[in-house]
Amino acid sequence: MKRIALAAAFLLMSSLTWANGYVAPPFNLHEYAVVHERTTLPASYDARKEGVVLPVRNQLVEGTCWAFAACDALQTMFYKNELECGYLSPQSFVTCFQGFTAEPVTKGGNEVVATSMLARMEGIVTEEGLPYNPSNVSCVNYDKNYTPALSLGWNYLPKNDAIAIKQQIMQYGSVSAAYRHDSKYYNAERNFYEYKGEEPVNHGITIVGWDDAKGAWLCKNNWGAYLHDEGFLWISYNDSHISTTCTSYTNITPLNSIDKAYHYNTVGMTGSWGLDIPDILSDGIVKFQFDQPENLVAMGTYVTAPNILIRFTVFTKTEVLYQSEVFEVPYRGFYKHTMETPLSVAGPVYVSVTYYGGTHSIPAEYTCENFCIISPIKGKQWVRFDNPNYIPSYDEDWIPVGDGTEYDINLCIYAYTKERTTSVNESAANYPSVFDGTGIAPTAWDTAKRMVLYATNGKILKTLTADDCSLPSLTPGTYVLSVEQWDGSVYGEKIWIRQ
Repeated sequence: MKRIALAAAFLLMSSLTWANGYVAPPFNLHEYAVVHERTTLPASYDARKEGVVLPVRNQLVEGTCWAFAACDALQTMFYKNELECGYLSPQSFVTCFQGFTAEPVTKGGNEVVATSMLARMEGIVTEEGLPYNPSNVSCVNYDKNYTPALSLGWNYLPKNDAIAIKQQIMQYGSVSAAYRHDSKYYNAERNFYEYKGEEPVNHGITIVGWDDAKGAWLCKNNWGAYLHDEGFLWISYNDSHISTTCTSYTNITPLNSIDKAYHYNTVGMTGSWGLDIPDILSDGIVKFQFDQPENLVAMGTYVTAPNILIRFTVFTKTEVLYQSEVFEVPYRGFYKHTMETPLSVAGPVYVSVTYYGGTHSIPAEYTCENFCIISPIKGKQWVRFDNPNYIPSYDEDWIPVGDGTEYDINLCIYAYTKERTTSVNESAANYPSVFDGTGIAPTAWDTAKRMVLYATNGKILKTLTADDCSLPSLTPGTYVLSVEQWDGSVYGEKIWIRQ
């Protein structure tokens, strides 16, 4: 194999100090720019007037502001989509995150911590289901029935891009943000704040509107309604930090539409990977093992640059099972691709994401000193470059990454599945019997694509194909055949093996 020089790109480094609640990660997700089409935005906007912003809460102790900001941004996005779920609890965000090295857990975080939990379908729960308790620093299990929905999409907005921030607030109700809080820069008479120094950010809030006449953003704080104007204040457009770390939450995924997330990430994207060659095709490839048949309903990936083109492919070593259209994503962030028709998957299956254009375009997670520790996965991740005609089978151009390789990273690619349910009857209504008393009837394969043989305890005994007209040697007893038809339907047939 030709030796290819690979390069890792950590997103621009920043200072790191665990204090005061919001802590900037050691890489800058927001240090990029986009070109906007000509657009007209109102001179002022207040999401509170739409009834999507709930009253201000109080974090009570220093350190949890970033989780309140994430919950408030998610809550307004839910309300904009008519999912009126009440307050979301920051408790699981501040006590149940993994891989990050902040101690104690209520003393610091940011949008990287919050979104890493969302990608693996964790974190969102209502205040009713998990009341906020700042004195508790241990992870508490909660009833998932109190999760109103999942969220599998967000934009890390470009630094100081007022157009992007305003557009996202109008579309989703608010954006999370952070600024440098120091009370001496607050004008109580005007309820106005402006800091123009160089000290790092330390406090997380949400932006819910703006007023060009004031030259300021309308911000929702987390220190109770007795401060500012019932907890809301204006922060100047000219403030050093308020528009530098904004994140919008863009996706609602119904809770019952996905059962499981497959991925190899500990913390999510902390950098990017690829060649120092512009406009090259870059593939990230991961292999997932589905121990029982499931329906693949969605896939997701972080995106490292704006206006990048991506394509999802699902394949085995012998065939391509699915390939999406190529589509463009406008911002750096996380994007979920939903399958129009669920795809039945079983056994080892490869998921590839092709990233078109740019350098270092493959999203990856790395261990970052004083911030996160990841666990690189062995033997299940590869990268490949400049492959315009996708060939599904493994070849020498695949470059392994992860544990045991030169590259201690994990790729940021996710598969989301829904459990398959089958109705098992002694004779399946409206379907022909596939079992002729001793084996699979040859004519059954005219309509059946795949069959899976189960023991009655649910253990998979064998996945059958058209080459399997006889069943493996079985002891007498009862078994179940799960039959997948070429039209996508699935049904179950109970069979008996006699002496």
